Amino acid sequence: MVSYEERRDSIRAKRIITVRHRLVKHNNRKVHSMWQLATTENMSLSGLLFVSALPYQANDVIELHIIMSGLIDIFNGFGRVVRVTRNKGGYYKVGVRYIDLKPKRRPAKSLLASSK
Repeated sequence: MVSYEERRDSIRAKRIITVRHRLVKHNNRKVHSMWQLATTENMSLSGLLFVSALPYQANDVIELHIIMSGLIDIFNGFGRVVRVTRNKGGYYKVGVRYIDLKPKRRPAKSLLASSK
């Protein structure tokens, strides 16, 4: 069995920072949910782990807004839930990998190249 540590591609830093989060896609369907507040447990360049009152499911897409000291934006974007574990207090630890939801632009075809 491969541990979580072995699958990570970025070094995790233990940081407790405020994160706003909301579900935007469940079972590949768009969802409009309310913003929730939580705190991160650790984060890296590729994702984060945060504590949530909501039981997200693997592959859910959530919108994230990570703020330091209430003023400095650390991250605004989207993440895909990769794992969820419930702790003894009834809260959930949610592991998220950042994703880019912007549509990919295709390079324009050159009219000169196609006329040759």
